Amino acid sequence: MRSTPFAYGKVTMWKGVLFLRNEDVKRGNPGQMGLGVAVGSAVAVAVELLVLLLGAAAISGGVLQESAQLQLVALACVLGGLVGGLVCACRWPARKLLGGLAAGGVNFLLLWLVSLARGGGQILEVRSLVVLACCVCGGALAGLMCLKVRKKRPSGVRRTRI
Repeated sequence: MRSTPFAYGKVTMWKGVLFLRNEDVKRGNPGQMGLGVAVGSAVAVAVELLVLLLGAAAISGGVLQESAQLQLVALACVLGGLVGGLVCACRWPARKLLGGLAAGGVNFLLLWLVSLARGGGQILEVRSLVVLACCVCGGALAGLMCLKVRKKRPSGVRRTRI
């Protein structure tokens, strides 16, 4: 008589396919993960300020036109989100895509709070939506870059069970 996957009250037929096995689950310390998001967001803001400073120097030097300000802001947000997301995702033990997205989201919140404190007019305008999309996409790209790619096994090789 065959045993069904549900015989012992525990579903084991999808282990390793859709879900991680119990020994593959990496638990992260919430403090370590929060510190990673904070450090990644701080690095992202620093990179954005550096890119914007170089862009302002290029505009004042005549290399770029003044009409390229929105593209410069988008470039700064993507690069800042990418670098900050890489810093954050490399500190997280698991779910690195979520870490990159969190760093990009907190980066946007920091920029939004600075613009809110400055009194920059409307809160939700086109420029802030561009900044949101660029920060989150840069963080997501960083999270995807930190994922480990597993190699496929040849079809003839079978895994032995211990």
